[in-house]
Amino acid sequence: MTSHRQPFPRDFYLVTIANFVFFLNFASFFLLPLWLSEQGESEQTIGYVMGVGGFSGLCVLPFLGALLDRFDRRRFTVIGSAVMAMTSFAYVAIPGAGPALYLVRVVQGVAFTTAFVAASTLAAELAPRARRGQGLGIFGISTLLTHAIAPALGEQIAGRFGFAVLFAIAGMLGLVALALNVAVRADRHAHDAVDVAIPLRGPLRREPLVWMSSAMMLACGMGFGAVLTFVPTFLHSVAIERVAPFFVSYTVAAVAVRIALGGLSDRVGRRRVLLPSMTLLAVAILALGWVSSVSALIVVGLLFGAGQGMTYPTANALMVDLSHPGNLGRVQTLFAGSFSAGVAASAFVFGGVIVRFGYPTMFAAAAAFVVIGIVLVWLAPREAAFIEAALDPDGNVLPDDEAEPFHQSAARAHGG
Repeated sequence: MTSHRQPFPRDFYLVTIANFVFFLNFASFFLLPLWLSEQGESEQTIGYVMGVGGFSGLCVLPFLGALLDRFDRRRFTVIGSAVMAMTSFAYVAIPGAGPALYLVRVVQGVAFTTAFVAASTLAAELAPRARRGQGLGIFGISTLLTHAIAPALGEQIAGRFGFAVLFAIAGMLGLVALALNVAVRADRHAHDAVDVAIPLRGPLRREPLVWMSSAMMLACGMGFGAVLTFVPTFLHSVAIERVAPFFVSYTVAAVAVRIALGGLSDRVGRRRVLLPSMTLLAVAILALGWVSSVSALIVVGLLFGAGQGMTYPTANALMVDLSHPGNLGRVQTLFAGSFSAGVAASAFVFGGVIVRFGYPTMFAAAAAFVVIGIVLVWLAPREAAFIEAALDPDGNVLPDDEAEPFHQSAARAHGG
């Protein structure tokens, strides 16, 4: 069986399903800005509340990457799911934007980061090399589907029964994710034989393409975070009362492009997919500022989903291309941390921009950050083998035994 037809193992699918349920819990809190708005909080306060969770997760990343490379990664998905469930139940007893809410957001941010980075590292490790871009796209679909399902159902639940019931249901979903993660068998002993001292093809600090990719994801995170944090309040400001049309259209497009084009970067190279995908993402974010009807919202949501749906897994595959079994956790942590840092920073920065200049200016500024990411991809060395993927002269994906020498020679060419 050739490597590009190698099937995904059972645990890859189980990790993906567990991640889907876990993100149903997480995505329910996309509606937290609406709850805070009902409490009379300003956009700036909403930005602080949403951002503190992201920044708390960032604080554990320097330690998490090393731990994921040293210990059973499955343990971190189990612990993270359990804590996410407990913090979700805690929201039921919180009256508003006070110290208790900020404390719960901190704990929730740490739990989310721990579980998600561990799960994405497992998925990257379990996906066959020649189907890595496709595999990460499939794993990402488990995240994207929740971006439509959780807010759409959450709006109905909160409107009919109140936010306390929504938070309780989110907690139960966290418990289901916990049970699924316990059932995963992969990685329980995988690290016993791994020399964790093996460096990347050259130390991380000396690999410019790694850090360029990291900066690119930071920029994309700024744009993505601005949309997810402030779309609910923006739509209410222009008298569009439901956020579901945006999240549903965004999700449909993102899932569709991953199903149809999920393996494209494995065949044609990462750069050739990243540049048009990120351009589409920037255009969609910019256009959001002028949305005034549901039909326009759906169109922009489709564009946003198509851009984000291809950008994230392609960039993730690029970072994994640069990794080694001994430091995959650290590289995945750097990738997720860069994106999360952008998302968290956007909540802090853009809330104040809205207060002073309004939503259209805020979305334009968010789009500008994505443009910065496009420039970074454009400036990346064109001869870099990793960004063009491991292809033979005929454009076919190289089998694993041929791809490794290819990667090693490419690394030497770049000082690795």
